[in-house]
This record gives sequence, C-alpha cells and structure tokens, in this order.
Amino acid sequence: MPTATLTDSFSTGTIVAARLARETLARFDPVLRSLLAGQQFFVKLADGRWHPQGCQLGLCQCFEFGELQGAVARGSAPRPADD
Repeated sequence: MPTATLTDSFSTGTIVAARLARETLARFDPVLRSLLAGQQFFVKLADGRWHPQGCQLGLCQCFEFGELQGAVARGSAPRPADD
C-alpha cells in the first residue's frame, strides 16, 4: 500500500495515462505483471476507483488512485509550438 496520501481531483469518466505502482504489480502473477507493467490508460469509475481502459485481459481488477503513478489526464500533455 502506498504511504503518501494523494489527492484525486479527476472527474468520473476521466481517462489518465499512468503506471501501476511496483507494490501493486507485485500482487499479480509474473505473466500478468509483465502485461500490466508500463504506462497505460485508466478510466475513473463513479465509485472513485480506476479501471484499465480497453483491458483485453478480462481483468476485473480496479485500482485506487494511490496505486497509479504519474497520472496525467489524456490530452493534457503540452503541445509543441507551431513554427
């Protein structure tokens, strides 16, 4: 479990790009761990939990905001200036 308290200011339905925390990944078997590692998209559910968007693994697992690292709202990355 994460020790730091993080504030989740995202609205229901928001999609973020994030990585799962190392402690969270460790709960899965090695095959799933390798598939879930790395940055992916998560969607915020009405109950405040986060679910991997478009998960093809049939994963019924949802995550707390504190289990996501480096969450950035989709489409909020700075765009390069036009020359």
